[in-house]
Amino acid sequence: MIQTILKDIDNSKEEVIAGLEQLIALPSSDLQATNAQTFVEDMLKSLDFDVHTFKGIHENVYSLSDYCPLEQPFHEDAYNVVGTYKSNSNHPSLLLFAHIDTEAEDYFGAFEKPYASYHEDGKIYGLGSSDDKGGIAMMLYALHFLKKHIKEFPYDLTIMSILGKHGGAAGTLSALMHGYSADYGIYLHPAETGHGFAEIKNISLGVLDLDLEVTGKCGKKHDDLDTGCNANVLLAHIITWLEEYNQMMRSKYVFDFGSFKKEPSFILNIGTIESNNGYGGIAQKASLKLRIRFYKPLTLEDVYCDVLRFLSLKIKETGLMEQSQLDVKQGNFRANPAIVETDHPFVQFVRKNIKEITGIEEFIHQYHGGSDIRLPILYGNCACIGIGPSCDLPNKNSQQQEWISVDDYITGIKILTKVLYEFNKTSF
Repeated sequence: MIQTILKDIDNSKEEVIAGLEQLIALPSSDLQATNAQTFVEDMLKSLDFDVHTFKGIHENVYSLSDYCPLEQPFHEDAYNVVGTYKSNSNHPSLLLFAHIDTEAEDYFGAFEKPYASYHEDGKIYGLGSSDDKGGIAMMLYALHFLKKHIKEFPYDLTIMSILGKHGGAAGTLSALMHGYSADYGIYLHPAETGHGFAEIKNISLGVLDLDLEVTGKCGKKHDDLDTGCNANVLLAHIITWLEEYNQMMRSKYVFDFGSFKKEPSFILNIGTIESNNGYGGIAQKASLKLRIRFYKPLTLEDVYCDVLRFLSLKIKETGLMEQSQLDVKQGNFRANPAIVETDHPFVQFVRKNIKEITGIEEFIHQYHGGSDIRLPILYGNCACIGIGPSCDLPNKNSQQQEWISVDDYITGIKILTKVLYEFNKTSF
């Protein structure tokens, strides 16, 4: 039976390509309302799913440590879609999810028709083609082809098309707080590393963004460097201390498993540095943004408190500045680490099915900073992993369009169809 279904997918390439192009053409730009969810609702209803929708952030999300505040709210008409299918089986349940929202329409540059989609040279182009409407289409068409050949799904299924560009607060986290989860889950998202289906995301690093601001002061005269202190100079000391802290933590915490065994599991990157003065001025304010990625046994609270402790100790030891001159706040993105062990039966089950479709022998069990796989693991009691196609996500303002490989898109549908077909026959 499964070979018949896979052959049907191969014979229906034009249909599934046209479906993704249709989905891309429905604007679902970052934070905005979209008719693309109607596309999802209609397909799920045609497959006999009960369809539920909800808007906004669930009230229980705000108290969660993984809650990422939004810099601006979603459009009041933007909403999430959840399809549920209830069977009479006692077999474990399965969750599939992907995000419907794309980057803003001018994120990659100014295009005359940002939502126009086309395919050529083995690629499907268009805003959201890979991030993440390709993931949405893969799971919908895998369900479509399986249901076309069997009368009923033999286990409970939950399908989520969510708002997922900003830490999951209005999408995945809120869905979990509404009670939507399963025993096992797959997040359909492109492999941004370029590894394609050779990569299985089963490790999610914790992420903490921090905003640091240093306050200086003018001396008695504009060129008085004895009684004044330049905020830029003070910030330079902070940067030196942060690098010392980074090296200390990288030697202390390393992975003891997986594809990155013996590599540091602590990464501190200093991003934007800003000051309020130009040539010859004595800066009164200087700031930097930094991102820390980390793994167990550390938590968000551990890292935040430890950074503050370390910097406070340096300020006290050196006497170079006063504690009141440094202000540290958490940034908008924050995530706790999570894992489904590489030797977990579900990870091995997905590996087996990918291998049988693609022939891939060697897999990378990727640690991904703040992947959405962490949310069902941490808050839904769900063994969740991530897989996705190879793609191209250009840099911001690159004037290049994102794309997804046609072959990988078709392959993704086949992989997921086979996973769905074999899931009922496997004990976990």
